[in-house]
Amino acid sequence: MKPPFNPSLGAIAFLAASLLPLMAAEPDADQLLRGMSAKLAAAKSFSFEAIREIDGALLEGQKLPEKASVTVAVQRPSQIAVRAESDLGVRRFVADGTTAWLSDEKMNHYTTLPMKTNLDGLVDQLDEKYGFMPPLAEFALSDPYKEFKSQAQSVTYLGLDKTTGEAECHHIALKGKEADAELWIAVSDQLPRKLTATFHTKGQPQVRIAFSKWNLEAPVSAAEFTFTPPKDAQKIEMWTPAKMQAHREFTKQHAKQPANQPEK
Repeated sequence: MKPPFNPSLGAIAFLAASLLPLMAAEPDADQLLRGMSAKLAAAKSFSFEAIREIDGALLEGQKLPEKASVTVAVQRPSQIAVRAESDLGVRRFVADGTTAWLSDEKMNHYTTLPMKTNLDGLVDQLDEKYGFMPPLAEFALSDPYKEFKSQAQSVTYLGLDKTTGEAECHHIALKGKEADAELWIAVSDQLPRKLTATFHTKGQPQVRIAFSKWNLEAPVSAAEFTFTPPKDAQKIEMWTPAKMQAHREFTKQHAKQPANQPEK
């Protein structure tokens, strides 16, 4: 004999069944990445700070990791100021819309490049010609999502997590051809809090970045994007990777040659 049907139990079962899709659903990682990128792209002037650690295997001529404090100020569409301070000294990258400067205060030298484009064009030019990108420049581009997606073959949601600063974040993974990355996006404001990139090379070296002090309405002045060379600083030429390699080969070849013997 079947037990009598209980209407209240039936209503509870129906309600529970209707909630299952909502409970099982998780945020879409790609939409989170789009939302973060759109928020950054919408800011006309903004600033942030970061602690960036790079393993030595990713640094030319170094074995030890480098830890730098980085400050970034952006005024769209064509101005950026980046200052990175580490044990190796202070390096700056400044662009005012007509000229870009790169300086190393410890070495006391600097170089300049003509700038006939916006930030996107400048970053592309530096990457293509010199194999160099200003620190954290991908977050200053007009379409950060496009930059991330060009490097990532897939984007996956890993769940909620907390960063060192105890900010609750959406944790997503980006798998790429050259490196895999993990990105933590704060639930509260959709801004990045941490990024870890692991490269597919021997030892799996990493770049680790912790973001802080985001200000998407930062008051910036023209002075921030003005560069004055330090006293007695030497102006040098910025070399392409091909020219640097040729110089290394030349130095290596001449170092192996025996010294000229004096005439008898």
